[in-house]
Amino acid sequence: MCLLVALAVPALRAREVYDIGRGWKFYTADWRDSVRVDLPHTWNDSDAAVGRVDYYRGAGNYFRYVQARPEWRGRRVFVRFYGAGTVADLMVNGRHAGEHRGGNNAFEFEITDLLDYGKKNLLWVIVDNGTRLDVLPTAGEDNVYGGLYRGAELIVTGPTAIGLDGYGGCGVLFTAESVDTLKASGRAAVTVNVPDSRHVQLRMVVRDARDSVVFEGNAKHKAGAGISVATVPFEIARPHLWQGTEDPYLYTATVVLSDGTFADSVSFRTGLRSFAADPARGFFLNGVRYPLRGVVLWRDRAGSGPVATEEQLRRDVAIIREMGANAVRVAGGTHHPAFYDLCDEEGLVVLADGPFIGTSTLDGRGYFATDRFRDNARQQFRELVYQHYNNPSVLFWGIFAEPEMMGDNPIPFIEEMNGLVKSLDPVRLTVGVSNKDGEVNRITDLIVWNHAFGWKTGLPGDIAIWRDQLRGDPVWNKVRSAVSYRAEGIPGQYAARPVRGEPYGGWHPENWQSAVHEAHVEALAGEEAFWAVFVGDMFDHGAARTAARNPKGLDYCGLVTFDRSVRKDAYWLYKANWNRTEPFVHIASVRNGRRSDAVQSVTIYSNLPVAELVVNGESVGTRVARGGVMRWDGVRLRQGDNALRVFAVTAADDDYLTVEDTARLTLLPGGRL
Repeated sequence: MCLLVALAVPALRAREVYDIGRGWKFYTADWRDSVRVDLPHTWNDSDAAVGRVDYYRGAGNYFRYVQARPEWRGRRVFVRFYGAGTVADLMVNGRHAGEHRGGNNAFEFEITDLLDYGKKNLLWVIVDNGTRLDVLPTAGEDNVYGGLYRGAELIVTGPTAIGLDGYGGCGVLFTAESVDTLKASGRAAVTVNVPDSRHVQLRMVVRDARDSVVFEGNAKHKAGAGISVATVPFEIARPHLWQGTEDPYLYTATVVLSDGTFADSVSFRTGLRSFAADPARGFFLNGVRYPLRGVVLWRDRAGSGPVATEEQLRRDVAIIREMGANAVRVAGGTHHPAFYDLCDEEGLVVLADGPFIGTSTLDGRGYFATDRFRDNARQQFRELVYQHYNNPSVLFWGIFAEPEMMGDNPIPFIEEMNGLVKSLDPVRLTVGVSNKDGEVNRITDLIVWNHAFGWKTGLPGDIAIWRDQLRGDPVWNKVRSAVSYRAEGIPGQYAARPVRGEPYGGWHPENWQSAVHEAHVEALAGEEAFWAVFVGDMFDHGAARTAARNPKGLDYCGLVTFDRSVRKDAYWLYKANWNRTEPFVHIASVRNGRRSDAVQSVTIYSNLPVAELVVNGESVGTRVARGGVMRWDGVRLRQGDNALRVFAVTAADDDYLTVEDTARLTLLPGGRL
């Protein structure tokens, strides 16, 4: 995200940014029924977010007045929206300012010539989240909420400006082409936006985290009318590298544009790093092997759908980091800009999905071979790249996710989008998320194999069979591969005899979800060749299309519930394997506290090597952890209440610390052996 720069220049010449999120009126059919709303806003926070399959998909209208100051005459005025789902048309004083198609990315319109200066001006935005076959994504089961679900602002500049080209970025693409511990060098491509031809000068300053200048450079550029690109080369000696969660070091770059006098400036944070993926040795960050332990993240939450405050996003990142993950695949499209800034700060590596999503259902192919579909894809991929180019956390661009191979052949389209993204960003790697065999897996730089063993097909242990087949194949073992998998689990649902349930039903025992993840953790432990593992999903997410088969219309594959209140047992399994800094023990399956069998199996997840289980005051022995799992079979309960206590001892700060967890199980009358 670009930062507003405060410089010692005349106020009327500096860029001015005004938040216009408050004081909108909203209606669907009749303006006389309008209600006051503040942005961000969605009209489906109480419908789609609670699983109503008939949630509203149609047009919603937003309007408000803005005062155009007299002193803005001779300047330029833009409106930027950070998210509108999914097609938005802006009218200014009854005249059309522009249309944006796509619900994931930011966009802006210039409204300079549509304003009445010194007067109030009417902004009217018509947003439509109806089904469209020419606006990506056209498939997938995640909800299409609708609304102006992120913020909005007015941007006032002089005639000469940086960026504001309609793609929603800050106008500077900062590329480190060569990075090591001795030197980082590259170039910044600056979009110059002028009404007529003129000569301009650019100055770029890069500061480190202590605000010391580490680079300062200048360039001249002859700008033609409209949009042109100027280049400022840079070189930074002995750079402090961005080393993921271990050391997420950030620099601040400021670009100043002048045309004889000061004209415009932007500032942004970025980081310096190199990275590579090897088919046999895995992922490397700055030349150091760096296994990516990731999660799949959707972008909605209980009660507010796609609307999120920065504090909520910060809590999401904290939950991810607490589990020990160091990577995120942002699935289904672009997240809130603040989320990527938080990933920069916390060192989370990001795979940023593009808008092309397939599906396994017959009624939503995901690809339609029309010019409008392809044009919209090009627009959205450009927006994705331009808006997050400077985020050092973003290392991968997702080109496709599970494309359906029925109907029109999507291969040429995928090849074109992959080529487009690589032409826009020659440094990062492109990724396909695939659940199919075939040539589609040979287009992008990298592949994430997305599996459903133990959930939609087969048994959990099938992941080990697939792993061996992939490694033994002389062709496919040359592909740079990662793995993703998921299984549904509902807290409170428990199966005394766990078996794979019906994926399209409403029965998803939490302990079966844990069993699926245990099998995958065991099969993938020590696998160095996969460049990443992405566990799906971090949080449950809205999928109202599943309401007929799942309670409340949710996808329950999350490790944490939709409202972020419950960490499921599988969450603690991954914390046991990925977080070595916070000692803990966790007793699994205790949300089902009433049992009918007197003989039970008790499972513990812990990042400590040994733990002891005590039942009703008597020890039933110790166990050594394997993959973060300890299990006691044949544990006998007495009728009525039973007290369970598990504890382990660890050394901390030259002392010993006891870590424990407790639970109660009730054996029902007539409990059987």
